[in-house]
Amino acid sequence: MEEISLRELIEILLKRKTMIIGITILAVLISAVVSFALLEPVYETKMVLMASNFSERLQPNQFNSEGIDNILDSLSRFPDMTLETYKQQIKAPRIMRQTIADLGLEDIYDIETLAKKIELETIKDTNLITIKMKDNDPEKAASIVNKVGEEFVSFVSDKAKEQATASSSYIEAQMVFEKEKLDEALIELRNYLAQPKGTEELKRELEAKLTQITEFKTENTNSQMRKDVLEKSIGRIEQQIINTDKKLITNKTILDDPLMKDLVEENTNSSTRELAGIKVESEEINPVYLELETALNTFVIELAEVDARLTNLQGKINETQFQIETLQAELAEKEHEERIIRQKVDVAQNTYNAFVEKHEELRVTESSQIGESNMIVISKAYPTTQPVGPRKVLNVAIAAVLGLMISVFAAFFIEYWNSEDKDKIAKNHVAN
Repeated sequence: MEEISLRELIEILLKRKTMIIGITILAVLISAVVSFALLEPVYETKMVLMASNFSERLQPNQFNSEGIDNILDSLSRFPDMTLETYKQQIKAPRIMRQTIADLGLEDIYDIETLAKKIELETIKDTNLITIKMKDNDPEKAASIVNKVGEEFVSFVSDKAKEQATASSSYIEAQMVFEKEKLDEALIELRNYLAQPKGTEELKRELEAKLTQITEFKTENTNSQMRKDVLEKSIGRIEQQIINTDKKLITNKTILDDPLMKDLVEENTNSSTRELAGIKVESEEINPVYLELETALNTFVIELAEVDARLTNLQGKINETQFQIETLQAELAEKEHEERIIRQKVDVAQNTYNAFVEKHEELRVTESSQIGESNMIVISKAYPTTQPVGPRKVLNVAIAAVLGLMISVFAAFFIEYWNSEDKDKIAKNHVAN
């Protein structure tokens, strides 16, 4: 393998320096002529948009939503829009087509070529989107960029309104259905309450029975207490009767009995003194015994009445208790049925109210300027006077570098080619 030294490389470059310099100068001249004489200046204009948090404000708070509210929030939820999502929508065919039609650019651009001319940028850690365009006509570029921005804002607004309209139409139709269910539940409740012996009537009847049985039990207690008193009194009187004589025997004179005195005086003509000496033995009913016997009979009669009253009260208590239990069972069943019907009414009412509230929210959203609130124009595009291209000095510098590289490569290639020819000639001489 042949080795090429640095000295040989330098000698080759020095040997071909005229060619290298010439090619480099030619490339510089060509680049200068093209950049300064042939290429038209290119102007760049840009428009800055800011995506607000309006869509986020439209979203309901999912953490506080429950039941039907959570479902309705899902139905009316707006898609989450990121900067990248907005960025991809700016070049949507609808926006490009409308821009071309409004500005009369049909002869210059189609949808694809205009989309390629539009440049989009997002600034890191911000919610700003920059729409750029480069063109030889700065006024045309500014008008195109502004029109694209306007169409994009309108596009965002229309899409949001379409979403709100679709959700509103569905919820409105569902709201009619929920209203019918609510009316059916209310009619069922009204018919139930119109039935005889409703819960309120049963409650009043039950309260009356409870009051009545309380009175019966109070009277029964009082009668029982009276019975105990009577039994004790009867026992005490019976004992007193046993200890009391029924008859009393007394000794007294004729004088103590006026009737006997007169009768004896008429028949015997005895003096008063003689009459005083006549003793008479008499037997009488003991008044205390009579009083005790009367009191005993009275208490016995009252005790019989009390026993009869207790028997009657116990029957009334048992009957009333049975009626109370029957009423309680009937009331519990009625309350359960009414509770179920009222729950149906409450559920239907809450569901209908939720649909009405959500429909009103969507109606307001549908009529609001969503696009203008969601996408704000920070700065419009204006025609610029300073071109961004062509970069003449840079083009000349690049041409010089390329010319130098090409000329050096050509010098090495020519030298290599010549050395190969010399080797072949030398080999032929040796062979001959």
